[in-house]
Amino acid sequence: MNWFCVYVRMCELLLLLQDGAVPPTSVEAESPAATAATSGTPAVEGTTEAIKNVANAAKDAPAPEWMQFLPFIAIGLFFYFILLRPQQAEQRRRKELLTTLKKNDKVVTTGGMIGTIADISSDGTRVTLRVDDNTRIKFLRSAIQEPLKDGPESNGSGST
Repeated sequence: MNWFCVYVRMCELLLLLQDGAVPPTSVEAESPAATAATSGTPAVEGTTEAIKNVANAAKDAPAPEWMQFLPFIAIGLFFYFILLRPQQAEQRRRKELLTTLKKNDKVVTTGGMIGTIADISSDGTRVTLRVDDNTRIKFLRSAIQEPLKDGPESNGSGST
């Protein structure tokens, strides 16, 4: 019976808080015996603390509005560290590779053409590749994919 009275009292308090009415302050100041005498319910130890806890829980404000943006911030950081940062490192590496090219370097173009750099234009945007003894082709410097690594598969004598 005692727990039922506490439950009913807490429900009444919650309804008051939801309606915007301020609960009477005398409930917090009175002792459990005085509360029991005025309400007609038996005194239960810790009733006022339970009512205070319920009132404090109801007063808790919702989370701040900036917390709604946390998932978007987390997704942004994920994309930065997983996609953008490695791509920027690769672009930096490629730019460094293209600037260090010099005459007589063996290279592979993005189209798969293998040749040796015969000449680099004065502005540095074009290179002339020597593909064969008498064949020279002009390419943009950005069309060079990578320097050719010397190895058995890169000498052109493989059978296909």
